[in-house]
Parts: sequence; structure tokens; C-alpha cells
Amino acid sequence: MGTTDEHTLPFVRELNELRRGRGLDAADLHQRIGPCLRAACAITEADQPAAARHKLVLRLTELCGRLPADLRLAALAALGLHEEAAGEFLDRRISWLATVLDRDPRTARRRIDLAFRRLDELLGAPASRGDLHPLAGWYVESMKAMLRLDRDPPDLREERRIVAEADELDELILPVSVPVEPGGDPVPDITADALFGGEIVEARRVSASHAQFVLRLPSPLRLGQRHEYGIRFTPRRAGLRPFYVMTPLRRCEKLSVRVRFDRAAPPSRVWRLNGVPGRVVDDGVDSGDAVTVNRVGEVGLEFHDLHQGLSYGLQWSFAD
Repeated sequence: MGTTDEHTLPFVRELNELRRGRGLDAADLHQRIGPCLRAACAITEADQPAAARHKLVLRLTELCGRLPADLRLAALAALGLHEEAAGEFLDRRISWLATVLDRDPRTARRRIDLAFRRLDELLGAPASRGDLHPLAGWYVESMKAMLRLDRDPPDLREERRIVAEADELDELILPVSVPVEPGGDPVPDITADALFGGEIVEARRVSASHAQFVLRLPSPLRLGQRHEYGIRFTPRRAGLRPFYVMTPLRRCEKLSVRVRFDRAAPPSRVWRLNGVPGRVVDDGVDSGDAVTVNRVGEVGLEFHDLHQGLSYGLQWSFAD
């Protein structure tokens, strides 16, 4: 049995080179990216400095998101990716990290070393599936949805953690669809309220069942910066279709869905929709993947690495 010297780990060695000075904010960043990181981030000789930085920041931001909270903070601070420590030199960033962790700078450095060793493992693994047709600007790292059907009108709350894929990202366009039952009111009378993380500045009616809301962020995001926001959607009409699904049009890594039914009139069947075409949802065919409603009337599910254009969530029926 032997020990591993961190200086023999190729990605640790190259990450230590990048963290010097202003980290990933350095003007000469493209010249300091080592061969291992270039390969792991798909950076080619033809990439301009801005493109190389873009690929590197997004890849490292994604992998930092997989670390435990303290190691994620350490890695982001060390690389200059944390918004509260960006632009500072390394010693200042380490001092900031030590203050946040309530530890001395030596302990903060050890936390950075551990975080870099974990990143070495992740960078050496095959890259996860990317989106085939990604929308520019941002992607969803995680989303939580809570649909209350025990209220009148129903209440849908969505909380998302996003990652900016461009600098100066200051607005998000948030689509929501409320398909109407045949013969129902065709007007998508949907309201949206920002619970935190921004404000609704515009509402757009797109079609008879689809609307868009523009969320203005508290301040523009930097490339690779994370941001969390919450929205409450309220459809003000009866006759909602018996399902809740998310059909991602951009990259989405994790979705948690919880639906609370009226215990006085629970559905007879509930089934999981795990990446199905939209027509399957419209047809209302039981997938056979039954889900049990608990004694307080709730169902909760989780999905990972969602595919664009497919639907994920729950569907139910009140028929015997």
C-alpha cells in the first residue's frame, strides 16, 4: 500500500498553476491552461482566449458543484470563481475563505488541497452527456417543484439553481404551460410572483396554453456564477390537465417534483413519467410505473440528467 503525493496528480498540478494571482480572472489564463485540463475541457489549439476561458470555467464550475459544500466553496474561492472573492489575489481569497469557514488560513489551504484532489478524480472521469441543442446563456443545475392541488386555485412553486454560461446575464425568460381540457377556457390566465432571487418585469402570452415571464436578476451574473431563485405560478382557472411535467429545452441536471393532492378526493392512480415524448403525456396512457400517494396526500420523485425535449414528472387519473 502506498501514498499519493498531490504533486504527482496531473490535474492538481495544473489547478495549482491556475490558482496563482487572480486565478481564472488572470489576463494570461489561456497561456497557463495545462495539457490535461485542455483535453478534459475540450479546448483546442484553434480556440481563441475567450473561448478557452469559457470552456474551462463552465467545466470547472460544473465539477465544483459535485463537491461537498465546504470543498465546493474552497475550490471556487481558490480558482477565483466565487463571486465574493473574484478579482482578488490568491492570499486575499484564502483569507476570505478562512473567514467564511471560521478557520485559520492554514486550514483553508488544506481544504483547497483536498478539493483539488477531488477535482482531479472528477476531471479524470469521462465527461457527462452534453445537450445536443443547448440554449445559450444558462443551464439548470437543480430544480425543485411543489404543486399544491389541495388549494383553490392550485399553487405551483419552482425553485431553481442555475449556472450562467455567459458574462453579464441579467434576465431569464421562464416559460410555463397550462394545457386546457377540451372545451375549457382557452385563455392561459396564469400569474407569476417572484419569491426570491429576482423580480418579474414582463409577462407574455404566447399561445392559448403557454406564457412566458421575464425575471430580472438582482445583479448581472458572471460566466460560471450560480444563482438561486423561486417563482410561484398560479393558474386561475378550473379544469387543469391531470399531470405535472418538465420538458427541458436547455440542460437540466436534477429535478425534484412533489405533488400534494386533496385528501378528500385523491386520484385512483398515479404514475411516473421518466423521459417520455410529449404525445405520450397528451394521450394520458398509464406508463405502468405506479407511484403510491402517502397518507398526507403527497407524492415525491427525483430525476437526474434530463434529456432535452422529453418530459419528466407525474400523471394521474381519477377514474376507477
